[in-house]
Amino acid sequence: MRERHVTAALVTGLFVALSSASPAVRAAADAAKPTGTVEGTVSVLKDDAPKADRAGVVVYLEGAPGPLPAGQSRAIRQRDLTFTPGVMVVTTGTTVEFPNEDKVFHNVFSVSKAARFDLGLYKSGTSKSVTLKNPGVVDVYCNIHPQMQARIKVLDTGFYAVTGADGSFRIKDVPTGTYPVVAWHAGGDERRGEVKVDAGGVSTLSLSVVEGRPPSRHPRKDGTPYGRYK
Repeated sequence: MRERHVTAALVTGLFVALSSASPAVRAAADAAKPTGTVEGTVSVLKDDAPKADRAGVVVYLEGAPGPLPAGQSRAIRQRDLTFTPGVMVVTTGTTVEFPNEDKVFHNVFSVSKAARFDLGLYKSGTSKSVTLKNPGVVDVYCNIHPQMQARIKVLDTGFYAVTGADGSFRIKDVPTGTYPVVAWHAGGDERRGEVKVDAGGVSTLSLSVVEGRPPSRHPRKDGTPYGRYK
């Protein structure tokens, strides 16, 4: 009976030790698990015809276990009355800087469900930031210049890729299992599927998304329409 109690105590202690281990130790344990690769191509349709340039489609796996990249910081610059880049993909916990490189004031804001923020009015040569904590799509605007628009796709997984001009993508070191796979186009729709990842194997997918119409007009941060600005 005493041996059973000792064994149970050892197992419990091991579980507690792994649970409280440092991120580096947990990452090493995750790295030891069998993994595979997911790759393939995405076609982009516009007006029922395939596009030659298929870059910028985000492909990601939902529920794949693994740590998110830590301490990320990205930047969307305000230059020539434009957000650059206009589309960005990040993981939850990422801080996005919005430096003002124009010679006029800007007021960056979002009223999206995934992130609501108002950075207020700030001048040339200064920067403000926001940390994105929730997954989803964040539409970013300037309260002064209606033509300034950007979209941020926030993911709660590190297993994603962005297609090249030929539509190809590759996601490596994915833990074995079956996962929902999503292809997201910033200017169109989202398509879903499923993929099975085997140890040491390569799972190949062929996906398709539809590019939509340009976004419609949006109101200012208080819900009122934009006035004239030159």
